[in-house]
Amino acid sequence: MIAAALLACEPYAAWPDPEAVFPYVVSEVQDLPPYARVRVETETWTPLEDLEETALYLQKAAYLLPDAPLETLLHFGEHRGRIPPLVPGDPVATFTGDLMMLDGEPVAVAEAVADHLRGLRVTNLETPVAPSFPTSRDALSPTWGLYAFNESTSLLDDLPVDVVQLTNNHTNDLGPDGIRETVDEVAARGFLGVGVDGDTLHLQHGGQDFAFLAYTWGLNRYEPAPEAELGIVPFGHLDADLDLSRVERDLRAARAAGATQLVVLVHWGYEYELYPDPHFLILGRRLVAAGADLVVGTGPHVVQPAEWCHVNQPAIAPGLGTCSVRSADGRRRDAAILYSLGDFATDLQLPELAVGILATASFSPAGGVSGLAWAPVLSDHDGAVTRTVPLSSRLDDEEWAAEAARLRAHLGPGWAAD
Repeated sequence: MIAAALLACEPYAAWPDPEAVFPYVVSEVQDLPPYARVRVETETWTPLEDLEETALYLQKAAYLLPDAPLETLLHFGEHRGRIPPLVPGDPVATFTGDLMMLDGEPVAVAEAVADHLRGLRVTNLETPVAPSFPTSRDALSPTWGLYAFNESTSLLDDLPVDVVQLTNNHTNDLGPDGIRETVDEVAARGFLGVGVDGDTLHLQHGGQDFAFLAYTWGLNRYEPAPEAELGIVPFGHLDADLDLSRVERDLRAARAAGATQLVVLVHWGYEYELYPDPHFLILGRRLVAAGADLVVGTGPHVVQPAEWCHVNQPAIAPGLGTCSVRSADGRRRDAAILYSLGDFATDLQLPELAVGILATASFSPAGGVSGLAWAPVLSDHDGAVTRTVPLSSRLDDEEWAAEAARLRAHLGPGWAAD
């Protein structure tokens, strides 16, 4: 009787210390190849300055990193079957991975998958689209560096999206003029940009007020200094307790302004790793606890598993296989973390890099997410032309059939759109 009374007064009394369980506690992976240690998502790495590190980075792009701590593998092994499908009738939004075409003259690049993008449609534009600059990387490199991107404005023509994330590591590739021109080209086509000038994007959809906030781990080029506020949060830093106070303030302000759904777009994660590092699982939980209803990750260029998080639900304890967090406002809801959606349109041709997912979330009228769905897409190359198509349209090819099966096992079939 006394124990029951205590639990009634403190419903979390039976919880373990969250920092004493997964993902805060994991075992280190042993015998990793040297390239697995190369993680460039900090402002300290300059391409070609350290030739050995650059060579290892290119090796990682070719071989990928399929391994992860045993606890991570066990966690997603249990968790992928617990993600609920979309709830019919709830408003939905669909998110794509990285839009990163680098060559050619793209035309209606995503026309073949337009019907698969439902509700509010959001993409990450991971290249400047600046008409006064050359688009050839050979022409850009002498002035702007090896990894400077720019694509023809035709990339944006007939793009079936509503919201364009503009902050990522390539945003400042061409300096302030490149940023301004890209913002102008996006706006000229009626898209809503988010991530430049530090503004939160509010819009109405399905009777709810959605707030979109966007951040990036950093920039490939810090000079010339961009005039815009680009939402830089060094997510990749492992050696310190990352300061998320700026994101927390933005989330509070968006909620105070009337937002019923808070969507945080984060360009983060270690490239070419098939599972998120536990570091990012911890950051994801911190963002959800700070108020995020949906966290959408881009950047690693491969698809990573997702998590469904219970918020302020004391009957569900955190630990291996479960994401459960408390927030200061005590609001009961469900949230989700999409760690990486892979590539939406790209010139990269390795199967794991050429394939991405469209992730659709349904949103509860009471707040928070109510379900998820994923559908795989492929950047299909036909000579000089690249177009995004449903992966299901290429299953007569043995290579793509194998990749479709791998993705299904990686993400879990229970919330697959098909």
